[in-house]
Amino acid sequence: MEFLDFLKNSKTAYHACHNTETRLLDEGFIKLTEGNKFEIKNGGKYFLTRNNSAILAFTVGNKTDSLSFNITAAHLDSPTFKLKPNFELNVGRYQKLNTEVYGGPIYSTWMDRPLDIAGRVLVKNGESIETKLISFDKAMCLIPNLSIHYDRTSNSDKTLNAEKDMKPIFADNDFGYGNLNLALANKLGVNEDDILGHDLYLALLDRGMLAGANNEFLMAPQIDNLLCAYALTEGLINGKTADNTINVMALFDNEEIGSRTRQGADSDLLGNTLERISLALGKNKEEYFEALGNSYFVSADNAQGFHPNYPEKYDSTNAPMLNEGIVIKAAARGSYTSDGLSSAVFKLICEKAETKYQYMTNRSDMPGGSTLGAIALSHVSIPSVDIGFAQVAMHSAYETAGALDIDEMIKAITKLYSVHISIPADGKVKIGE
Repeated sequence: MEFLDFLKNSKTAYHACHNTETRLLDEGFIKLTEGNKFEIKNGGKYFLTRNNSAILAFTVGNKTDSLSFNITAAHLDSPTFKLKPNFELNVGRYQKLNTEVYGGPIYSTWMDRPLDIAGRVLVKNGESIETKLISFDKAMCLIPNLSIHYDRTSNSDKTLNAEKDMKPIFADNDFGYGNLNLALANKLGVNEDDILGHDLYLALLDRGMLAGANNEFLMAPQIDNLLCAYALTEGLINGKTADNTINVMALFDNEEIGSRTRQGADSDLLGNTLERISLALGKNKEEYFEALGNSYFVSADNAQGFHPNYPEKYDSTNAPMLNEGIVIKAAARGSYTSDGLSSAVFKLICEKAETKYQYMTNRSDMPGGSTLGAIALSHVSIPSVDIGFAQVAMHSAYETAGALDIDEMIKAITKLYSVHISIPADGKVKIGE
């Protein structure tokens, strides 16, 4: 499965961003830089990155007499544990790593697993600072459970504390002092003194597999939300951009911690880029707002799939199943952006693509999570729908989704990126091939 190849080398948002960039470059996309003027032509394909952990790509129709934007968005980060700046902790003869929680992981699922250390390192090179990605691709540390003989609550009322229980063991210093900074320098081929900073995370060494009697399940880390990011990328590449249309894909970082960063959905990345695209194509401010008024937004993040061991947790008529197609997520409290109009547009696109779709709502007494759609739209107001893959064990170190749903999503997003959408009147949407 090609997704597993992508996932294998995407242990952090930095790696996922780099791998997406490589994929786009291979498909003829041109890289832009935010600090330089945008040079854009009809029929062109472009992308830019921010902080090496968010990427925004777009394609331009062969005609741009007027504009509308077909936009999708997902995120590249996943719950994990991040190393603190001074990460060395020595307890007896053992060296541990001082970490803090990133996002909302299920702590117990990180225990007794071989863990890699991955992320980025900032290195001095003369008068410049360079970013280098790193992954040791080996078991660098582990978080062992306490034996049940010393904790008889392990299978009943066990509570894990992030400060006490979740610090990984890195080295037995009797076998040689564990110097992670030196290991980073040696791996990167630089001097230890030239390392000026880092953003390093724990990552599962086991990168995923197909499972089930018929290989119908996908089990892997970071399915939330790299599965959506992968599907959007493939859809953008496969789509045939319609005239007077700009296809846009935004893969943000930091959704798991609220999106309040310069590379998150609660930033100016999307809005500024849309406006710069419009200006580069010779449009004025009024024409830019006209384009926004004829645009459509798809927020793609995964949904809570039905878990047969806990049927009481799900809505009685809107519980999505794995391998039953794309999930359209809805919530009356506005945590998802879907409404009747935006859902109808996406359903029509699915019908054109001949793909399956289903609905998901939470129980009325159990509010669910939110995602980046509503956050991004606080900066750029466009009709929007929230979709995703049905999955179980969300935020576990190892999650499960339906293997058959990937092609369904790619087909639907490819169709979205092959149509021209316009909104001639409030409440009326026209979808042209």
